[in-house]
Amino acid sequence: MKKHLCLLLAVFLALPLFCSCEKNVYPLSSTEFMMDTVITVTVYDGEADALDSAMTLCKQYENLFSRTIETSDIARINNSNGAPVTVDPETAELLKIALDIAEKSDGAFDPTVLPLVELWNVTKSTAPPEQNLITEGLKSVGYKSIHINGDTVTAKNGVKLDLGGIAKGYITDKVVENLKQKKVTSAIINLGGNLYLLGDKKGEPFSVGIQKPFGKQDEHSAVLMLKNKTAVTSGVYQRYFRHDGQLYHHIIDPKTGHPSDSGLYAVTVIADSSSLADGLSTACLILGPEKATALAKEYNAELIMITSDNQLITTDGIKYDTKNGETVLNLK
Repeated sequence: MKKHLCLLLAVFLALPLFCSCEKNVYPLSSTEFMMDTVITVTVYDGEADALDSAMTLCKQYENLFSRTIETSDIARINNSNGAPVTVDPETAELLKIALDIAEKSDGAFDPTVLPLVELWNVTKSTAPPEQNLITEGLKSVGYKSIHINGDTVTAKNGVKLDLGGIAKGYITDKVVENLKQKKVTSAIINLGGNLYLLGDKKGEPFSVGIQKPFGKQDEHSAVLMLKNKTAVTSGVYQRYFRHDGQLYHHIIDPKTGHPSDSGLYAVTVIADSSSLADGLSTACLILGPEKATALAKEYNAELIMITSDNQLITTDGIKYDTKNGETVLNLK
């Protein structure tokens, strides 16, 4: 839905490319390409096998949730022709979270939007698709056609699932749980821009740069100070094309079948749960500032929204400061 991502958030830390696990010289960091993106886990304490355990866990979940792996639960649902499919309990759990966000966002987040995303194909297209194709694609979109009964999932009316807009958040949460079991109290989990900042760094919050839409890689709209929270961004500036002077990006509004036109270029969600933050980031960008603020409140989440004219809008739980000419944001 949004993110076969490049990193949307830059963490202001100098991380080593290699660490000797035999000597337990912290921080320890591991990076792999998985889930169609780059994932990095860095730990500052804890057991030496924490990184291997985290990466193994990511692979296990990828095998469950990826629609492109034929044996995954999601691929089996998509190939079921509407027949009930028994899935892993965690697949059912993730789908329930996705459908809850879909319902509360009035369909702004919809895990069945895949036909429209494929139709627009913004990484390869140079012009928008014909309206008749969009109208036809809308017929195969609708989260209410997904039914869950225990660990059995039924996809009706020809809908197809793509959990790319929420799965990395769910996996991030599970990695955090796993690291805590390994006695890790300070870490950065970065799954393709889905960040979780576990603990702090030497008593201070981690610094997270909020990318300026369409700016240079190191150009930021603000710096967010964070600990024991997740931060997930959806932005229109990572995958897009222009046609006749108009911007067409990859975040498709499931109701219109067109790229979102809410006046927002980026939304960062700060929450306890990365699963929720992942799904909410898409929903909130599509909804626009007022409705997004109301939705975030339902989930006890905070928002940093960047408008199409690069104005910063935040929810009430975020306070502003200035340091060295930069806008610094903290949770109240």
